[in-house]
Amino acid sequence: MKIAERLYALGVVAFAIGVLALPSAPITTLSPAMAQQTANTTSPQAEPESEVATTEQHGHESGSNETQGETFTVRDSIFALLADQTIPASGFIHLYDTSPYYIRSGHVAAKIPCGEDSTPTLNILVGQAPDLAPAPLELVANLSSPGELCLYHADLPATEQGNVTSTNGTTTSTNASTMITDIAISNPGDEDITLPSTSTVVIGINEMAKGAHGHEE
Repeated sequence: MKIAERLYALGVVAFAIGVLALPSAPITTLSPAMAQQTANTTSPQAEPESEVATTEQHGHESGSNETQGETFTVRDSIFALLADQTIPASGFIHLYDTSPYYIRSGHVAAKIPCGEDSTPTLNILVGQAPDLAPAPLELVANLSSPGELCLYHADLPATEQGNVTSTNGTTTSTNASTMITDIAISNPGDEDITLPSTSTVVIGINEMAKGAHGHEE
């Protein structure tokens, strides 16, 4: 009986050890591979997110380059120092060209030679080449020296319709609806004119619009 009892007790112990060993062995053996497989299966992929972000970025940049309406606001200003420049008789100097756009709002100021009565000896021509006409210049008296240099300014296009008398005695009608793409300074006289020191033209553009075509041919 004692031998049987000992064998029974050993069997119970062996069975208990086997039961405890069975669940632990597979976990210890398979856990690294399972862990790696699980990580590969559940980890989010970075490439799709990058592609989406890139698409959204390109779409935003494309939208920012789209033209909003036919008329657009700009601020362009040029300064032309004309000291010692010679304009031949009936000649001109081309100062500005916006083709194929035209000027909807702008301003020009010119410090140029003038007579004793403050009449300019040169014309500021505006329009669409080759159809240019003298702009209606307004004298800035307190910044002018009659008989030497006078300062004039004009809106582009002209704020109101009027007649402009050039230095050669001809009268030209101007209209605020005139399309302006070109600005020039001209000498309508019979003799060459060399511009003295500090002779300048300043052109500022505020609004422009797309024209139907460029210069007329």
